[in-house]
Amino acid sequence: LRLLTAVRNGPQGARGLNARIEQQLAESGSGARRLGAASPWFQGRLLLITENSYRHGLFNGDVGICLRDAQGALVAWFEGDSDGQVRGFHPAALPAHESAFAMTVHKAQGSEFDEVWLQLPARDARVLSRELVYTGITRARRELHLAGSEAVLRAALVRHAARISGLGWRLGGVSDDVPADQAAIASAGEPRQGTLF
Repeated sequence: LRLLTAVRNGPQGARGLNARIEQQLAESGSGARRLGAASPWFQGRLLLITENSYRHGLFNGDVGICLRDAQGALVAWFEGDSDGQVRGFHPAALPAHESAFAMTVHKAQGSEFDEVWLQLPARDARVLSRELVYTGITRARRELHLAGSEAVLRAALVRHAARISGLGWRLGGVSDDVPADQAAIASAGEPRQGTLF
């Protein structure tokens, strides 16, 4: 099961949802905190690594879980190099990370989950697009639940994500997104230092 959201901030964003989920776990006793009420570390906390650490063998997008080891110490566990292998880290030794009860569709790209809950924001946002909704939906292998208003979903489905990269022009295709500073280079006909072609 994975809770995905279109945005990072706000009540329906990954940060807001993670904060509310962690609060509920703390109040229910399911997430009994190890280091006091102010500590973010508790049994069952899901973690998402947000920067590469070659030293740890942990990379942006890796997901782990905090569980107690045989001695009762809280350890952050991540998938190992071979099937069924896990690696444990002291929580304080981890590279940059965040909670992963809810994560953005962007962070979930390339992953699939048996069941996905896709949370749209309460109001339309510029980041919402047909492509983002498609990416969120296709993260689900078997079951999808979509939470959001019809108006926000309709607004997202009519908006296309537009990238103004000039790549089509650089590869010789017809494109309206030729950067102004590249137009002069195109008319000169010769490659210059600092340009792709």
